[in-house]
Formats: sequence, C-alpha cells, structure tokens
Amino acid sequence: MKFRTNHRGFGLIEIMIALVLGLVLVLGIVQIFASARQTALVQDASAVLQENARYVLTRITQDLRMAGMFGCLSLNSASVTGVPGEFDNPIEWDAASSSLSIITSNATRGTTESTNADWTLVTDCRTSGTITQGVATPGNGEVAFPIRQIEYQLDSAKRVLQVRSGGAGNFEPLIGDVKSFDIRFGVAANAGDPYVSGNYVAPGTVADPALIRSVRVALVLEDADQRSAAQEYTVVAALRNRLP
Repeated sequence: MKFRTNHRGFGLIEIMIALVLGLVLVLGIVQIFASARQTALVQDASAVLQENARYVLTRITQDLRMAGMFGCLSLNSASVTGVPGEFDNPIEWDAASSSLSIITSNATRGTTESTNADWTLVTDCRTSGTITQGVATPGNGEVAFPIRQIEYQLDSAKRVLQVRSGGAGNFEPLIGDVKSFDIRFGVAANAGDPYVSGNYVAPGTVADPALIRSVRVALVLEDADQRSAAQEYTVVAALRNRLP
C-alpha cells in the first residue's frame, strides 16, 4: 500500500507579507534610533547654550555688583583727589553698538601693590585718598583698591559676545551663538531709596545715574545648527554701593 505525502512551501503572497512585516519592523527600529539620536543632539545643543549663558552671566554679574565700589571714602568728598571723569557713570549702555561699559573694583586685601588695575585708589580709609592711573603701592596704614574698566560688546554679524579691558585695544571673544544682548536698569524713585521703583527701564531714559539700584542683563542664544530653539536667559545684579 502506497501513501502519498503532500509537501507544501510558502507561496508568493506569504513571502511578500513576511517581507513587508520585516521591512516595517526594521523601519520602526531605525526610526527609534534616529529619534533617540535627534533627542540627544537637541539636549546637547541646549546644554551648551545653557552653560555658555551661565558662564557669561556670572562673569557680568560679578563685575556689575562691584560697579562704583571705590573704596571706603566717598568720591564726592574733597579728601579724594585725582578722580577721573569715567567714574561719574560707572555703568554705561550703548544700544546702537550693544556695548556695556563697567567701572568696577577687584576683590583684594589691598595691602600690597595693586594688580590688573586701570586705576588704583590709595587711601587710609579715614581722611584722604588718591586715585592714580595704573597700579600703585600703598604706604603705611593705607590700602590700595584696584579699579578696572570692562566692556562687553555684541558683534551682531558674527553673533559673538566680546570683552575687553582698559577701554582700548581689540575685543576678545567670550561666547558665540548670541542672537541678542540687552540691558535694563532698575531705578529708585528718590536718591535715598535703596529699592527699585516700578519696572526696569531702558538706560536712555534714566536722567540721574545715581538712582540706578540694579541691572537686568538679558541674553538670547540660538544654536547655529538649529538643533535647539532660541533660549532667553536673564539675570539681575544689585549694585552693592547703592544698597543699605
């Protein structure tokens, strides 16, 4: 007696279905990896922008907080001599060139020759003081306060925030991918008020620089490769010499 066995393979339709399902699976895996890679690139770009903003805003804030800090005697008193005209406005903002100029002091013990100074105030902190250009060495019973002029400027064409010292020479780059750089002043209503009255205003609207109590710095950074959306970062720095 003879038995007949039927051997059946895959048909064309089944093969095509299997190929389509495999292709869909492969495309899904590729899409997952591509999405994960894109997310990583966006996060990296955003982290770089955030780190750049943190660095430069911290640096500017430190300079602003010491703006107008000229030692332990008032510059308005007759006992301090050699006061340059630049000290009248320790913070200046030029909107046309996106440039911020700060006359600021270095943190120092003041008992030895000043360093990194455009001017130096040598004083006994009681009766007299003298401001000289450059570095200076205090005498017995005196201290030396180093004072610098720092400028921050945005090169809009290159989208680079730059810095220079001393009010002369070339600017050095700080960070790139800067879309905008803006300054606003917090102003007191009266000379004796230590706090800001109302909203922050454009520098050109401040009639009396002595009323400035704080400065708001705003940066907008944008990744050059468009991997991340533009990010705005702001910080407010209180002027120490204008607070009680």
